[in-house]
Amino acid sequence: MVKEGISLVDGRLRPLGTEEYKKLIRVSGGQDAADIYFQGGTVINVYTRELWPANVAVSGGYIAYVGESDSMVGPETQVIDVTGRFLCPGYMEPHAHPFPAQVVFSLAQVALTRGTTSMVYDNLFVYQFLEVEGLKNLIHDSVHLPIKIFWSARLDSQTYSDELREKFRPDRVAQFIESPAVRQVGELTDWPSLLAGDEQMVENVINAKKLGKKVEGHAPGASAKTLNALAAAGVTACHESLDAGEALRRLRLGYYATLRLSTLRPDLPGLIKGLLESRTHMGRVMLTMDPVTPPMPYRGFTDYLLRVVMEQGVEPLDAYPMATLNVATYYGLDDQMGGIAPGRLADILVLDALDNPIPSLVMADGGVVAENLEPKVNFVQENWQRYGLKEIFQPGKKITPDMFQIACTGKPFPVIKLINPVITKRQDKNIPEKHGLLDIEDCPGLHFAALVDRDLRWVCNGLVSGFADSVDGIASTYTTAGGVLVIGRHPEAMALAHRRVLELGGGIVVMDNGSPVLEMPLPLGEHMSKQQCDEYMHNFDYLCRLMEEKGHRHYDLNYTLLFLSATHLPELRLSPEGLFEVKSRQILIPSRKL
Repeated sequence: MVKEGISLVDGRLRPLGTEEYKKLIRVSGGQDAADIYFQGGTVINVYTRELWPANVAVSGGYIAYVGESDSMVGPETQVIDVTGRFLCPGYMEPHAHPFPAQVVFSLAQVALTRGTTSMVYDNLFVYQFLEVEGLKNLIHDSVHLPIKIFWSARLDSQTYSDELREKFRPDRVAQFIESPAVRQVGELTDWPSLLAGDEQMVENVINAKKLGKKVEGHAPGASAKTLNALAAAGVTACHESLDAGEALRRLRLGYYATLRLSTLRPDLPGLIKGLLESRTHMGRVMLTMDPVTPPMPYRGFTDYLLRVVMEQGVEPLDAYPMATLNVATYYGLDDQMGGIAPGRLADILVLDALDNPIPSLVMADGGVVAENLEPKVNFVQENWQRYGLKEIFQPGKKITPDMFQIACTGKPFPVIKLINPVITKRQDKNIPEKHGLLDIEDCPGLHFAALVDRDLRWVCNGLVSGFADSVDGIASTYTTAGGVLVIGRHPEAMALAHRRVLELGGGIVVMDNGSPVLEMPLPLGEHMSKQQCDEYMHNFDYLCRLMEEKGHRHYDLNYTLLFLSATHLPELRLSPEGLFEVKSRQILIPSRKL
């Protein structure tokens, strides 16, 4: 198994020494013995889209030979009999978010056991929390794993904030994207600033293009006019197609269209069905689980996406390239990954049936890393202290209920109405008044909502409807803005939840009748758990069930908590600057100092 990391020294992801390189050539010609030899299988050839009976020889972590010969089998060669089975390239996830709790390495290990041998990770939260040197150390550690971890570098914070905007200065972004492990910039949630000619965004995109990086958009519902402009600006892919028509529009304009299936956006079946009906060529279609939240990992990872695609009528030989060669080609890696061919990395899956994408054996970098969904290798853990991740700051100021109360102005109040897990509408309502404050006691389903600065310098107050029937108080540090989101019917309970979540060092706390009924610590940067992926998923399931009992009826609580402070989505949001109307880009009610 190749041990080295991503490098451009010899143009390879996993560099070979001179002697290993010479041996790879000798093994291919039958002049030296292979390390591993798959015998008797059928290769799923993603280049020609055919089933090809062929043996596969591996040397030094790379594929040396594919064909009928066995001349490279020697006394020390490990022969794996795969008669009657299929050999498939390792799956590639083009757009993954390893937060809040799955963390970088834990999520990757779970995905690897199901055949996903490479992932492209979004860097948003670690980029906001870590200094550039810490980010480089994280990349260094990640490239020594058997799974290939690449990165997509954000150019905006998703939240209207001058303070956060400063983190995306071109000089800072440039230090991160110079790494060959960074294959792309984006997703561009603030694409309007690019089209408006914002100097910082324009400079960041130009710098990325000079380095040969891809640029991923984020433009759900975008018109043909907008998509044309974004393509002209250098955007190369988009994962935000809402229906097959939108996907086709992107493909016609030269984009790669990444089709999504997740709890938040279960679009894939309809997208695939529509593209099949229009007889669309699928050579620029990719598949993603964006975002990976419970209960999706229980169903599978890329293997699950492939199963869904096949169930919708895509032939297996057309399905597998969507999760292999198409991704490798998009990221400029198809000379090293994405197919079973000489000179490619030995990321090989053994499938028991053509229409069953769950692998019985997973090889990555020439070593067996999983069998029958059980890992065969141990992953190192992230060293967050070395990366410079700091503990949550414990403010000296006192948290009090009045922080969450709202003064009456005598005018209708712009209420945030939650339409689905992430989309909101503005509803101006007359709210009863008591002692000069808004009184929601006789307003069923209405909750106070606040985004509070982690250092208690300011608070953005609002009201939210459609969140639940009645929650005394819930506090979460898992926010796009980096502050603390607090929601509740009772300011006293909200203050208790806020205090407790800070005591935990970050996380999610639910208060009921003056006591915590759920505590979920997220001490790593206030967004990430120290638990393993499976354990966290179990705990998050419990949180979802608890909130359902309290009348939360939306289907992705994870992103409801995250995106109430995300100003790239319609229509009304909490932000560090104040209650923010997205379309007009106006602050309706400024944040107040504490």
